[in-house]
Amino acid sequence: MIEKGIKGTSLKDIASTVGISKGTLYYHYAAKEDIIYDLADAHLNQINDQLLYWIEHEAAVSTNTTEQIFKVILEKIVYAETRGKFHFYLIANAITDNEALRDRFIEKYEDWRKTLAHGLKLVLKDRCVNCEMLSYLILATLDGLIVQRMFSREPLPLDGIAKILAELS
Repeated sequence: MIEKGIKGTSLKDIASTVGISKGTLYYHYAAKEDIIYDLADAHLNQINDQLLYWIEHEAAVSTNTTEQIFKVILEKIVYAETRGKFHFYLIANAITDNEALRDRFIEKYEDWRKTLAHGLKLVLKDRCVNCEMLSYLILATLDGLIVQRMFSREPLPLDGIAKILAELS
């Protein structure tokens, strides 16, 4: 789908790529959009699971500095192997012509932001001035950093970015 686009990819192409018959694929998925929704859900849930794991782990140990905490958030999401190109491919399709996928992204982004704000409150405790606004800033930063990671030849300066986020908190 990344190579041919959603519209240019047939169920036959998908079945062939995964090494099953078209009939077997039809048994599980009646339409290509059903596959896309399942892939998107799995992808979006993985990101949410990473955020929840981070919250549970950091809230338990929380001896890190604010800067170290932000660096961990950035590294876990920016360098998640499944995120990059596939994430933005799904976003592009959600923005351009797939209203159902767009609705899923709207819902998930709001979940991520709330999860992140909650996690920041738990982990940073009294060190966070406005965790709600900071959660918006971090999500926007993460998406931007993922794009930069895809197109940059140099390592991302996550230490410096984490330091700035810590100063803002």
